[in-house]
Amino acid sequence: MLRTKKQYNSIPFEQELSRASMAVKKRALDAVKNEKFAVVQTHSNQQQERISSLLNSSSSKSKANASFCLPYFLLLMTIITFTGLLLEHMIVGGTSGHQIMDNTLDEIKILEKSADTFVHSTLNKLRKGDLKKDAEQEQTVKNNQGNHKGKQRDESIAPLLTADGTLLHMVFSTDCSSFQHWQAYLMFHSAMEVNQPGYVTRIASGCSKEEAKIAKEWHEKHITKPMSNRFIIHFTPHFSSVKDKDGNTKGDYKFFNKPFGVLHWMENGIDRKGSMADAIVILIDPDMLLLRPVTHDFSDERDTIINKNRILRPDDPPTLRKVKHGYPFAQIYGFGNQWKTKLDLKKVTSDDNSPALKVSQSEASKFYPVGPPYLATVSDMYKIAVRWVEFVPEVHKQYPHLLAEMFAFCVAAAHLKLPHQLIDSLMISNVGAGTGGGEGWALVDAIPEKEGTKDFCTIAMGPPTSSMGLSPTSPSSPISVPSVVHFCQRYFIGHWFFGKRRMPKNFFTCESALLAEPPGDIVSTVDFGQAPGGDVQKMNLKVRKRYGFSVCSLIGAVNRAGEFFKKKTCSSTEMNMQKTLKLM
Repeated sequence: MLRTKKQYNSIPFEQELSRASMAVKKRALDAVKNEKFAVVQTHSNQQQERISSLLNSSSSKSKANASFCLPYFLLLMTIITFTGLLLEHMIVGGTSGHQIMDNTLDEIKILEKSADTFVHSTLNKLRKGDLKKDAEQEQTVKNNQGNHKGKQRDESIAPLLTADGTLLHMVFSTDCSSFQHWQAYLMFHSAMEVNQPGYVTRIASGCSKEEAKIAKEWHEKHITKPMSNRFIIHFTPHFSSVKDKDGNTKGDYKFFNKPFGVLHWMENGIDRKGSMADAIVILIDPDMLLLRPVTHDFSDERDTIINKNRILRPDDPPTLRKVKHGYPFAQIYGFGNQWKTKLDLKKVTSDDNSPALKVSQSEASKFYPVGPPYLATVSDMYKIAVRWVEFVPEVHKQYPHLLAEMFAFCVAAAHLKLPHQLIDSLMISNVGAGTGGGEGWALVDAIPEKEGTKDFCTIAMGPPTSSMGLSPTSPSSPISVPSVVHFCQRYFIGHWFFGKRRMPKNFFTCESALLAEPPGDIVSTVDFGQAPGGDVQKMNLKVRKRYGFSVCSLIGAVNRAGEFFKKKTCSSTEMNMQKTLKLM
């Protein structure tokens, strides 16, 4: 039933609309592949009846608004009808229909984007409670390449919005090097595998004109078309130069690209006005592998670990642990209050009365030692990004080390009085993190050595929505895992190893071999590990499980991404599917 603005928050009308649109699109795609026009036609009629009933059952007070909503529903019906006509043309055409299947898929991809734009626009107007006004046109990504034609991928379609109608923007910052190129592909593939809602954007900084042209074409061919048209690349200028007081370049700090790149994207790549300010930004790193979707909702205690001493709003029930204005979340990192003790904050902020100066040492350790994944509303993240860019040059001047940009983020948040709810389970990275170390290893520790007939490494190496049971919508799954693997460390068990700097930069090509895979029972059959050039290290079961999970999940994910690339790109005679490449 269509609701007024006052009634909106308590009724999930937007969920009904979004789900109806998604169902129509998925049925349309299925029908193209199976040549079952009748299914699409029947389902389209069902969706029309469903939406009509929503309108007809509205209260008299809501019907005034319903009349303004009708054109938007008619647009959706037009999209559905046009889809049906395309399919009918294909089926009726008999043999010739097969010849136009690819073109039909191209057209449905355009229709899919049109439906997404319609749903998103309508939901925004519903939220504002004013359908009489022409809301600003949604411009999510200025640098988007538009409606890309190409075959729709076979994998399930991720939703544009979360179940509660929230739009997510996941972003990560890279340069234009081949080293971060393969990481970006793996990141996009993992987002596709877990059905990450919303948009995923790679911010590529410092590309030359020719590099940007090549990267844009490669992205469209290998990511946008086969994976999702919500996977975007956004280009920015070069930001990593370190300047002296006269403005002359005296060095390079590549991590300047993150704060400056994020601000550039927020000012040029998305709409920050109106209801778009309520959307959520999820800032991650390129060397992160998604094991399950990352959303703004941390209310499920089964998959969320929060240290009881770091609960920002202890009086709130877990059901209210969701990112919103003034309530950002992030993964906790182990540098405590160093962002405060190692810096002259008066010089950093140029403000003798900065709120950052008033943060106690205890608060500095409990609510501000944050790192990726960071989550905040568009409005809050923009405020942080502005200050982050302002503060990071002075922070780097005082502390010219790896964590300078992270410390600057902490200072920006404190200056803006935006303490974060710190989450342990968003990430695993350092296998040596203790029980109070602030990572999600407790979830890995709880995975049994053997689950039914599957050994530990076999479980970890499987795709995230099947053998690992990682879907957050499947509470009956026996396994809970952290949201991401941050593979910035080196991982080894027995004589098996994974390290990002040993990955071939040409891995995602037709000729490259896939990675050799360890045996599924390796965690149970070896009691040591050895890194390249290192000594043999004895490992207890807990350490073996942590190293084993990291090695096996990363090798499995990299190989699935490699297989996907080859199947979508290479001919049968040129694709190398041999699993023979070892990183030792």
